[in-house]
Parts: sequence; C-alpha cells; structure tokens
Amino acid sequence: LTNIAVVLDVSGSMMSPFGDGTRSDAAMKAIVDFTTYRKGDAFGLTIFGTEYVHWTPLTKDLSAIRLAAPFLRPEKMPPHMGGTRIGHALQAVGKKLRTREEGDRMVVLISDGESYDLSGGEAQRIGEELRADNIAVFYIHVAEGQPQEETFTLANLTGGQAFAADDPSALRDVFQRIDGMKPVKLKPSAPDQADWFWPFAMAGLGLTSLQVVGGLRFRFTPW
Repeated sequence: LTNIAVVLDVSGSMMSPFGDGTRSDAAMKAIVDFTTYRKGDAFGLTIFGTEYVHWTPLTKDLSAIRLAAPFLRPEKMPPHMGGTRIGHALQAVGKKLRTREEGDRMVVLISDGESYDLSGGEAQRIGEELRADNIAVFYIHVAEGQPQEETFTLANLTGGQAFAADDPSALRDVFQRIDGMKPVKLKPSAPDQADWFWPFAMAGLGLTSLQVVGGLRFRFTPW
C-alpha cells in the first residue's frame, strides 16, 4: 500500500472565493474524491495553520476523512491556526510516516499562502530529511499565481512536485496527475519461498550412477 498523509491548510485565507465556493471547500472535495478512487491505500489527515492537529491517523477506514469537512472550516478554527507554517506541519507529519515500516510514504499538502518557516535554507533541510526517510511531498497551491519558490525546492528534493491550481478544475487535474505518478503498489508482506533443489538432485543422481556402474565392474567376491 501507499501511506498518504493529506495535510490541509485551515488558515483564514482559505475562505477566499474559489470557483463556486471557497478554497477550503474545493480542497476538501478534491481530497474526498482522491480517497475514493485510490484503492488499497492508507490515508491520514492533518490540518495546520500556525500549529497543526493530526485529525485522523493513517488508516484504510476513510469515513472520518470524508465526514470531516463541516468541522474543518477555517472560520471555526481557534486563533492559533490563523497563520501558515508549512515546514512545521511537514516535520510533524514526517514523524508519523516514519513509523510506517511497510509501503510507500507520501504527503499531499494543500495551501494558499507563503510560509516564512521555509526560508533561510529550511526548505532544503526539511526536504533532505524527508528524502532520507523515503517520503515524497506533493504541494498544491490553491490560489492565483505560482507557489512559493521554496516549495519547489522541497518537493523536488523528495521526488515529488509542486503544482499551481488556480481554479477547481485545475485542482482536480492536479490530484489525478498525482494519482498517476504514484500508483498503488502491491507488495508481499513476507519474502516468497522458492525451492532450488535441481543442482543438488542432479549431482546426487550422477554420484549414484557412478556407484552402480563401479559396483558392477569392481565387485568384491569373497569366494
């Protein structure tokens, strides 16, 4: 399976208009759709602003994520969720993913803002840490314009990618591209055992044949 941590920005700016709704509405719908057509994966949901909350653990029971939308609206968040600290959230999610010993590890982070905690070389450092743990990061910028430059650096270091999605249809397209880039991988939970006996069988057969032939020619007769 692939262990997918969805990391959602719930800061106040996510209430900005986006298509027929808000950025938050479009992001939650895209997340629910993504969990629907990904089969066999484990999903977790973390929300963040200035701080973070692990809303659901990594699980194949996706009902909690799909029913979470009414509770995760930015206007319902406490004041300490009002900012945008992408680096802080990614490091917290990385700790969770490191505990998953089996399967691929992947982060899909959705935000509309710039994060000051990625500057000063922090994006490079965090990206290298995540890459060392085989965690790929896909960043989706749900706003007009290009994502923050540091998000490209971080995502590329991990083997992921940063995307710009300035309307709901582009957001759906991005999720479909991520789905195609990181397909479900079915891996055995234990090594497959395989017999490799034929060389030994042939050697034994050869020795037995020599013994029989030799016995016929050089038999010892006690009388």
